[in-house]
Amino acid sequence: MKDSEQERDLVIEKEPYIFARPWHRQFPPMLVVSITNACNLRCSHCYYSTFSKRSDYHVNMLPWDIWEEICLETSQWPGVIMNFGTDGEPLLHPRLIEMLMLARKNNIFPINITTNGLLMDAKFSGRLIDEHLVDVINISLDAFTSETYAKIRGGDFERLAKNVHTLIDLRNAAKSPLKIQVNFINQPDSRAEVEAFRQYWDGRADLVMIRTYYDSTSVTGETGPNITGKQDVFEKTDRWPCQQLWRRFNISDDGTVRFCVDDWFNKSRIGDLKTQTISEIWTGEEYNRLRNLHISGQFEKVPYCMKCTEWQGMKWDYDYFTAIEKLLGKKFV
Repeated sequence: MKDSEQERDLVIEKEPYIFARPWHRQFPPMLVVSITNACNLRCSHCYYSTFSKRSDYHVNMLPWDIWEEICLETSQWPGVIMNFGTDGEPLLHPRLIEMLMLARKNNIFPINITTNGLLMDAKFSGRLIDEHLVDVINISLDAFTSETYAKIRGGDFERLAKNVHTLIDLRNAAKSPLKIQVNFINQPDSRAEVEAFRQYWDGRADLVMIRTYYDSTSVTGETGPNITGKQDVFEKTDRWPCQQLWRRFNISDDGTVRFCVDDWFNKSRIGDLKTQTISEIWTGEEYNRLRNLHISGQFEKVPYCMKCTEWQGMKWDYDYFTAIEKLLGKKFV
């Protein structure tokens, strides 16, 4: 059998692990774009504090020409979620506002920004609202008190709180459709504040998200076992395929593409937007090979996936698409 025929016969879907909509076979329903690998914080649960000290580390900003191509191709697929976040703080990119304007010009909806909020002053927030540049802003707080925030994130908690409240006030005054989500990673150093955090922000923000803490990513920069024992132990169950392979397309700050969002070293690299399109990579032989191995339970044949413990936190029936649906009142998968 020829290689092309083998590829056509490869099983890449099996109920309930399938592409949610027919067009998702041709283009991903969510783009997770890391527009920079620079950050203004050194959080205890994030690998950046270690990564940024490496001798081979240098600051990257996603090149404008790659962003233009991303927007142009994505504009052909209405309903794709554009999610700014992952490796760095997107507000540090000097052309962020221009990037958002270009995305809007290309009718991309919805647009989500994940930020630590410290650079989100009244001027920036006002522009987002007045020009309707973002649909969801996702703010990572991870604490309820300044003492815990300093321990976990090391930033100015009062400044952050002011920025978030200003954003809410401006949004409400303008009667803007912008949705605001606040996040809290449920980790040992902050666990005692989870309920106080939830009660305070419920009704102020549109959604309060309590996230799972993953140990290996913060320690090693990649998925793996619970190294320090701080990660919650999941209930034992049969492993299911990672939904990233059917739902998320992860773009690094240099234009390379990786199949795992938590891969700091691009060991899961699967393509490069400098020479390929999003669709070419998404429908390519390597992505389909990975889907087939996950569908058939052959996780040991994917070295990067073999030791992962994060798959159990990435449920098919409850993930970030669920949050977007709650916020915007529209299904995307």
